[in-house]
Amino acid sequence: MKKSKRVAAGILAGCFSVSVLFTGCSGKSTGSKSVKLEQGAIEENSIVIKIGNIGVKYSEVQNYCYLMKAQYESSFGNKIWEYPVDKDATIGDEAKEEIVNMITQLKVINATAEEEKVSLTNDEKDEALQKAEKVMAEATEEDKQKYSLSVQGLSELYEENALANKMFYIATDDADTEVSEEEAKQIRIQYLQVMTEGTNQNGILIQLNDKEKAEALSRAEQLQKEAKNTNDFLELAKKNTDSATTELLIGKDNTQLEQEVITAAFALQKGKVSEVISTQTGYYIVYCVNDNDEDATYARREEIIEERQTKMFKKKYAKWLGDYEVSISQSFWKIFNI
Repeated sequence: MKKSKRVAAGILAGCFSVSVLFTGCSGKSTGSKSVKLEQGAIEENSIVIKIGNIGVKYSEVQNYCYLMKAQYESSFGNKIWEYPVDKDATIGDEAKEEIVNMITQLKVINATAEEEKVSLTNDEKDEALQKAEKVMAEATEEDKQKYSLSVQGLSELYEENALANKMFYIATDDADTEVSEEEAKQIRIQYLQVMTEGTNQNGILIQLNDKEKAEALSRAEQLQKEAKNTNDFLELAKKNTDSATTELLIGKDNTQLEQEVITAAFALQKGKVSEVISTQTGYYIVYCVNDNDEDATYARREEIIEERQTKMFKKKYAKWLGDYEVSISQSFWKIFNI
């Protein structure tokens, strides 16, 4: 079956949550190997997360911390982790939970892959090794020490990610990839709005009475006549609209515009101007720039397939996760910082 060409973005980045127990006692587990959480001083090889009978070392968690820091601090600076998301938590606090979730997902998915005899090819392993070597080449000596970075550790990390991504497509092989034209179709429009109620582009609250609404309709009708004769609809819209935007790429599931506007827009051919469209919030005039944006339609089709695959995968992952109890060392959590 044909699969989406888009990478399943986000399946290993916090899409799933786990119930975490801050305890050193093992509960329900899988496998025969006994794994014990470190409750004393935390060192590089200390087991700090326990997923069934899979132990995660502190060094592995630190590897993920480094990669997350490198990803976000390059764009937002190193103070991002201190930014509050509410009165009791910062972005750094949420990132800690994100890393635990991510590691849990990888371990559970990889364990399932092993059970189902899914593995990486030599080329895929080589690619993971190359990524690890690149990270090591760019890391400072200070960071290598601080985050326990090694080619072997990073290579294993990238292999686990690659195998999890492989499992995503295997587990969703029977997902429905048939997407109708109506569901995927995207069109480009320009539009203007004469508002009768709501907040306009300047932040001013508008609430017209019946007389004012009639005047607004007359204005919209005049603008519609001008729109049919102009060579630059966008300029006309920018000068006369109450809306904050004048251009959109939309599908039939668009939520930025009212349904009456979407229906009228999809009835237009390229280069045509709508009649005045009456809605609860005012009057619209729409110009169709492109009645079938093929690139955007293709991209939306791929997104729809990915959404279906992700929904299916989440259900399967939840079932896999049910076989594992996740627990975290209290002493580790106390010192764990991004």
